[in-house]
Amino acid sequence: MTDADEENLPLDLEVKLPGFFRPEFSVDNRQEAEKIRVENSSYSDKTRYDDDAPTLKIRNARTHQDRPLTEDGAASLFHEKGFCLFPHQTKVKRWNENHLKGMILGSDISKVYAPELEGIIRNYLLPEYHVVSVDCPPAVLRRGPSSKNEFYGTGVHQDYGLTLEDYKNNLAAYDPTGQAAKQVQKKFDTDEVYGMMVINFWRPIGGYTKANPLRSKPLAVCDPAFVTTGDTVHTALQANVVGGIKGKQTDQMALKYNAQQQWYYYPNMTDDEVLVFKQFEVWKDDPMSKRETMPVRGAFHTAFDDPTTPDGCPPRKSTECRVRVFVGKRKDEDSSLSEEKWVSPAPLWPKDGSEWGWLACDMGSIGMIFAAAWSVCPAIPQYLNFIISFAVVGMLAGLIKFQYSLRRDGNDKRHPCAHAFSSILGLTQLSLGIWGMALVFPNVAYLSNPSPETCETGPMIAMFIPSIIIAIVLVGLVGYGIYSFLVEKRSE
Repeated sequence: MTDADEENLPLDLEVKLPGFFRPEFSVDNRQEAEKIRVENSSYSDKTRYDDDAPTLKIRNARTHQDRPLTEDGAASLFHEKGFCLFPHQTKVKRWNENHLKGMILGSDISKVYAPELEGIIRNYLLPEYHVVSVDCPPAVLRRGPSSKNEFYGTGVHQDYGLTLEDYKNNLAAYDPTGQAAKQVQKKFDTDEVYGMMVINFWRPIGGYTKANPLRSKPLAVCDPAFVTTGDTVHTALQANVVGGIKGKQTDQMALKYNAQQQWYYYPNMTDDEVLVFKQFEVWKDDPMSKRETMPVRGAFHTAFDDPTTPDGCPPRKSTECRVRVFVGKRKDEDSSLSEEKWVSPAPLWPKDGSEWGWLACDMGSIGMIFAAAWSVCPAIPQYLNFIISFAVVGMLAGLIKFQYSLRRDGNDKRHPCAHAFSSILGLTQLSLGIWGMALVFPNVAYLSNPSPETCETGPMIAMFIPSIIIAIVLVGLVGYGIYSFLVEKRSE
């Protein structure tokens, strides 16, 4: 946006933001205290403001920002205030909202957007830290027409609470298995992890340009430096109302009004800009046992009605992606940590020559089926079942590895579900190979004396080759196990 464009923008807005609790509202912010149930309307006992909400100033962050609206300028503001407007042209074409679909089949979010955001995090937002891992979901939260959420998040809130326990409680409200919270705790407890953040990437996606920018329902964010823990209200929603599990509650925060709080917004956003803000941040040296003393680092935020929005303005179309980041040491504290700029992994397509070669090898199993189908082996009645099962499982595993380029460094972590499924198929193939060994090895004499009455050459070779390969793999695994055991014993 040019200087001339900024001159035409209002410096500040005077508005009423929905959802504030009254300053005199008494709240217990201890971890063990009961959370305040918040519904989508004001309390009848007037603990929250209704029409009498105070008018406050929302600053135009474009004009108040004392640095260029560039990548480096944005990163500098993120370090200072915990939010920034980042210039970013994405290559995403389809904004997938379905997490299950994204996990199983992949999506533009996991294939395109995740590497883009990881580059922003590693190279601009947190370049001074060793970033242990970046966990980007395979789907985003969309709002507006033609999305699953046609309503907007109007109401001052913060989504994840203050402590790691708050965050895990929120995960558990949406996870019937209970594994998500356990995995986060396990990762957080590793020696290389020093802290964890959740960073929100919020952007318009309605074809907004400088000539036709976003004008409806912009997002306001509060500078965390001007929010005290005493201003926060530990709240909860019935999880099933917001897509979670019936009988469980979310773990969030609302805010008591304080005239010292400073609110900002970025007017006239385009599709090539993303509002980045911290939603959650916790470190191992935080006083986690005392929730009431935890500092506020996540940005409270809300959609609001901009009084300058033109009449007849179409409703907002936007998306947000909440990315979990595990952070390690500062790089200046450890000379072994690389200072090199992180390079985004190559896209899954096009494939290189070696990947096509591996696919050809994996698809070679189809030859086993043809070899067996045109011959007979009455001495081994189950020969065809084994050959077809082994070949199909092997080809399916090969196709998954090919599609997600799992043989490339790091792609097993970028596509964990595909990696897990291919690993399960690998173990299944190993089990089938043991079955094949039991069928073939007692009848190996048929290789030297094939006949239609016993077993012809085709079926025997189709069973013998995979069986001998699996036998070699098993011997190698056993040998490696023995070697590792002896090395461990010697070191003791």
